[in-house]
Amino acid sequence: MKPIFLIGFMGVGKTTIGKRLGEVLNLPVIDMDHYIENKEKKTIKDIFHQHGESYFRDLETRVLLELESEDAIITTGGGVVESKVNRDFLRHKGSVFHLTCSFDALWERLEGDEDRPLVLNNSKDKLLGFFERRFPLYENGSSVTIHTDHKSVDEVVRAILPYIES
Repeated sequence: MKPIFLIGFMGVGKTTIGKRLGEVLNLPVIDMDHYIENKEKKTIKDIFHQHGESYFRDLETRVLLELESEDAIITTGGGVVESKVNRDFLRHKGSVFHLTCSFDALWERLEGDEDRPLVLNNSKDKLLGFFERRFPLYENGSSVTIHTDHKSVDEVVRAILPYIES
């Protein structure tokens, strides 16, 4: 089996859905942000602060390549699609799910989150701009889009299951 990737804007539920999907499929779950934090021995917030976004994006690309043969659910960071190399990589992997919901639902989850550098450093309008700019990038890097608005975790997992290649 190839890895199953979950992509989408921050706050859409990649981590939560990934954990449940991992339980259902009896697969390990690798959160790319945590993987990077362990590798760098720094938080994402500190990596952004000390080295900048471009350094972090390079780390994401290296980690995608490291994880490409894992039999696992891989939850990506929201900005993984910023790199064309990453989008091209993901597009050819087969099981890449773009989780999405309305921006208003996202904002309710994100407002005041001090662990997300993009939330801390930007206004609601600026984040909406990021969301709108990234949406086609997620679509370009994914094989299936799953809307999570008004759905339980199990409903989203059930929506994903028919698309998973055996």
